[in-house]
Amino acid sequence: MIFEKDSQTEDQEKGFILVPEPPLADSQADDRQTAQEMEPAEPESATQTAEQPQPEAMAQHNHNQQGSVAHDQRQHNETNQSNHAQGPKHAKVKKTGLLVLLVLCGLSVFAGLKGLLSEHDISRSDGILKEFTGFSTPSSKAHIAVLHIEGTIQDKNDTYDQEWLLTTIRDLSYDRNVQAILLDINSPGGGVYQSDEVYLELLDYKETSGNPVYAFFGPLAASGGYYIACAADYIVANRNTMTGSIGVIAGQSVDLSQFMEKHGVRVNTFTAGRNKDMLGISTPVTPEHREIMQSLADECYYQFVEIVAESRGLTMEETLELADGRIYTAWQALDRGLIDVVGRFDDALYYLREKLDDFSLEPVHYSPEEDYAFMDYVFKNMQALASRFVPTANASDHLLLEAKERMLPDISYPAYYYQP
Repeated sequence: MIFEKDSQTEDQEKGFILVPEPPLADSQADDRQTAQEMEPAEPESATQTAEQPQPEAMAQHNHNQQGSVAHDQRQHNETNQSNHAQGPKHAKVKKTGLLVLLVLCGLSVFAGLKGLLSEHDISRSDGILKEFTGFSTPSSKAHIAVLHIEGTIQDKNDTYDQEWLLTTIRDLSYDRNVQAILLDINSPGGGVYQSDEVYLELLDYKETSGNPVYAFFGPLAASGGYYIACAADYIVANRNTMTGSIGVIAGQSVDLSQFMEKHGVRVNTFTAGRNKDMLGISTPVTPEHREIMQSLADECYYQFVEIVAESRGLTMEETLELADGRIYTAWQALDRGLIDVVGRFDDALYYLREKLDDFSLEPVHYSPEEDYAFMDYVFKNMQALASRFVPTANASDHLLLEAKERMLPDISYPAYYYQP
């Protein structure tokens, strides 16, 4: 056995392990003994110092390590505090950006699905309307078609679609399951041309199908809205309805010529025909202009009056007396013969079923799809949000724009239109 220390007892106390050495050949034993004799002996104190550190050195070493750890910890804490101070701003920006991205992605998916679901094809097979765009699904049984007319009557807006309305009325003429049309009107009126086209299409429906047309007035059924209702055989108005406004607006003019002259503003317009530029903002209205515009208004007005007189069984004199453009309540309209009864929607449905002598008929609602109303709402809100960060015009400019919109609604003239 070979020991790495002189004393076996001392080695065991210090935890040294005794390693048995395999037996050596005679030649190897001689060589090893010779090598051990040639190696110089190390001082015992040096060996002990290398093998067992002094307590003072260990304490200093531990102190240095603790100081280094404390220094690293302070640097780490300072770095975290610095990041924490800047963190909320960067985190808020990142969070806002991520939120905006998610919202835009969601809107894109929603718009795609909405467009896919809103695809429709109006087709007829054996005279039966198979598909249509509306709140309800087409019924395979006999039913009453409730046709919604809402908003300003013009080519197209968020709630009204002229082409859809005319096409739907025409298609309902050939649907054998449709026993009648109930108009649900909530409109301030609109263009003369569009109002008259719907009125004439409803007359064609009655002639083609032989079915009756009833009308129910919601909150507002004025001017062009009442014009369309004149095609109905019976009119029911809610007790809070505002109706009437039998008249016409041929056009409007804002004359800024004196204001522009005072402030040195000049507008040059090149025309052929002395009245081509009439009603322009830099052109004063002349007596000839007034005569021209009044002739347009009078022609449309007398057409309206004749339709009301024929529809309501009134004389021209009686109609002219009440058709001064004023608005009427439901009870006032009833007193003047402009409607048949004051009631609710269910009452109108009851009267129509009674007319058809079939109280089993259920209503099926027809209304145009609002293809872009939702996105318009989103974009308007995005514009409102952007206006908080983009400089805008001053308050007076906003008032002028609002006044212009109030004076000149976005409709074509002449118009059967009421603006409260």
